[in-house]
Amino acid sequence: MHTYLKEDIREIVGGLGSIIKEFADSTILLTGASGFLGKYFMAVFAEVKNQFPSSRLRVVAIDNYTTSNSDQISRKDLGDYVEWIYADAKIAAALPDKFDYIIHAAGIASPQHYRARPLETIYVAIDVTRDLLEKARVDNARFLFFSSSEIYGDPIASKVPTREDYRGNVSTRGPRACYDESKRLGETLCWVYSENFNVHASVVRPFNVYGPGMMPTDYRVLPNFAWSVANDKEIFVYGDGTQTRTFCYITDAIVGFLKVLVSSKDPDVYNVGNPSPEISINDLVIKIGQVLGIKPKLRHIEYPTSYPADEPLRRCPDISKIKEKLNYTPKVDIDEGLKRFFKWSDDYYKRLK
Repeated sequence: MHTYLKEDIREIVGGLGSIIKEFADSTILLTGASGFLGKYFMAVFAEVKNQFPSSRLRVVAIDNYTTSNSDQISRKDLGDYVEWIYADAKIAAALPDKFDYIIHAAGIASPQHYRARPLETIYVAIDVTRDLLEKARVDNARFLFFSSSEIYGDPIASKVPTREDYRGNVSTRGPRACYDESKRLGETLCWVYSENFNVHASVVRPFNVYGPGMMPTDYRVLPNFAWSVANDKEIFVYGDGTQTRTFCYITDAIVGFLKVLVSSKDPDVYNVGNPSPEISINDLVIKIGQVLGIKPKLRHIEYPTSYPADEPLRRCPDISKIKEKLNYTPKVDIDEGLKRFFKWSDDYYKRLK
């Protein structure tokens, strides 16, 4: 069983329209190729090759499986246009290939994982990013850096929904600092290379992207809940459950990311997410029950010691910039997205037993 839905890939390609032609004769570097987002990029590029079989598309895919695993990429799905490298993403800077696009999706994004690996988190967001930006400078490649909505910290109420020009409310010393601050410096590196070396280095700040392919070991809210539902267990909610989020289904997110990569006129920073509904975690459990026609068993628990403190109370994007500049609008509402995700996870997660 795929870790994505084939109809979702078709939806992404349809949402991109003529943009996919830009990849047909390109050489692309993708880091984090076995991760949640990486799998979707790989599937989209496979569809590009299907539609343009005589194209010169070439993809160099890199992953060292720090937080993913090799089983998440099916080798039989990879054509001869793909070179798969099991290595640290830093190696990409020394490759002899000349790239047209560099997508730096490698990173340690799950709170449990970056709490356990703070130095690796900093390394991939800063050291690797700088090396890849240097490669982009030499190759004259378009560069896409994956930052995070967490760089905003816990925004003050008047700054929610949050625009890209909000400077953030974060700490340099704290349980989330290794992730938040390294992403912020990664963004600064992109700006430095854009301003001083004419690199088209754009930044995306994803807001709670979800969908098929998320694993229970990601330790994110929706795969956690999906694991409980698939196994008929209680749903554990950390804290009082009043913290709010918005959720963006994976098809909408990938369309947004690739529009930024290909269509942005100037290198810039873009929120990518769905601005509505902003929903509390308690209400999310209720919504899941309504969508699935079940009565989930909810229990509030204390935050585990493995989960970093200082969780933002609200997270909701203002997407006016990407909407106006790149004609981006999310299409999948939360009810439809949850239906797709839980239909996939119910089957896939039961196979993991």
